[in-house]
Amino acid sequence: MKNLAQDTKNRALQLGFDAVGITGADLMDSSSADLNKFIDENRHGSMKWLADTAIQRSNPAAFFPEAQSVVMVALNYFRKKEKMIYSPELGTISIYARGRDYHKILRKKLKNLLEWIAEREPATRGRVFVDSFPIMEKPLAVRAGLGWIAKNSTLIIKGEGSYFFLGGLLLNLPLPPDEPFSAEYCGSCTRCLKACPANALTAPAQLDARKCISYLTIEHHGDIHPDYQQKLGNYIFGCDICQMVCPWNRRFATESGEVAFKNRFSGQKLNLKRLTRLTREEYEKMFAGTAVRRSGYERFRQTLEIALGNLSLRAKN
Repeated sequence: MKNLAQDTKNRALQLGFDAVGITGADLMDSSSADLNKFIDENRHGSMKWLADTAIQRSNPAAFFPEAQSVVMVALNYFRKKEKMIYSPELGTISIYARGRDYHKILRKKLKNLLEWIAEREPATRGRVFVDSFPIMEKPLAVRAGLGWIAKNSTLIIKGEGSYFFLGGLLLNLPLPPDEPFSAEYCGSCTRCLKACPANALTAPAQLDARKCISYLTIEHHGDIHPDYQQKLGNYIFGCDICQMVCPWNRRFATESGEVAFKNRFSGQKLNLKRLTRLTREEYEKMFAGTAVRRSGYERFRQTLEIALGNLSLRAKN
């Protein structure tokens, strides 16, 4: 299996993934305790599905009982040359959502990789996962040697940064695992904690999702508390602030080679007043095939109204 493991990693890179590693299918370690604490303290907010699937998340084999190993991959999505021009009159969308929906891109590549493995080992059975099943991808990525979980709770790949999508394969094959990533290179830096407008990073690697701009503009159901509305600024889907200030990203983040992630919303396309005039049909057409479309028209309208309110406050001040 050693040769197959190395060949699999080589093939993953050929398919366009930027990093790949292999680990076992058991996560019953400190990651489970961290998740339970996160839920016990209600930091998951209205994401009830996190609590409902906590047990499965700590044990990938609960989802795929035959699993003996996990192939973890990372795909760069950063578009350095296509940074959006900041203006309070323009809505801001997180970098990861400016191109085609990453679920489809990673899933296609992973299915290709799984088929390639099965051609070489006919007994292969496996499952693809990309944010689609209750599996803790970041701890698995650490176990597979890809990087470390930073103080802003993202996974950082040394010398490359954190602008990466994660996904993987659960396999019934006993592939030899890579050495886990055991170091942590954030050092004394706390820029991400200080930069978060809503103080959602309560301590290193401790996120209170209830305050997080990404959570509030994407996952949250219901009204957004007035105390947090002004914190959203002109963000209408997601947030990149804690990644933008990270020295690892500022120094090492490079342009993604995946053309599907090309920015579709540059310039005046995200003018807040223009966006408020979009009908449901126009919204669905404009954001078709992107992660933004997943949030739904009603939530999109909600964040737009908050962003416009913040624009008015800015004008008065």
